[in-house]
Amino acid sequence: MGVSDLVRAELARHDWTALTCACLDSAEHLPLVFETLLGAETPQEAFGYSLSGHVEYSGIIAECSAPAGGVILAALAGELSPMVRSEFLDTLLRVAYGSEHDDAPSSARAEDEFRTVVREGFWLLMQAGLAGSAQDAETVADLCEYYDLGDQKSAYYQSLLRARVRAKTKRRGAGR
Repeated sequence: MGVSDLVRAELARHDWTALTCACLDSAEHLPLVFETLLGAETPQEAFGYSLSGHVEYSGIIAECSAPAGGVILAALAGELSPMVRSEFLDTLLRVAYGSEHDDAPSSARAEDEFRTVVREGFWLLMQAGLAGSAQDAETVADLCEYYDLGDQKSAYYQSLLRARVRAKTKRRGAGR
């Protein structure tokens, strides 16, 4: 699919060398990870490249989590392979789940920044959940629920996403 101009702009907006990665190095390698994942047309081309262990690691949120979340949302605005879309949505969910396990003050700030990024990307997440696989829909519904993305709008879309998961799961079961 390639790297869109929007993703390139969002990558350029951050000083990745000044940010700490969950692997405990600087996050300067993350643009390469994003570009490789976005450019991969097969799982083999993406082999060895993952955001896991970089944007979060064992429940610990990194300083680079919120900027990486912004890049993920920028990528969701364009065409993505199902593999990359799932990787990006799973990363958002791992950060969400990880935030409840880390009590460090710096993590609280990183969690707040990340929550803001996710809230700002509400419509991009809904598009990914409604257009993607049943697993993508479930992941987005979980993100909405976890972050309590607010009000009746979020509840309505969560119910749509959960219904989509049930419908796709029934169809798969009926086809056996």
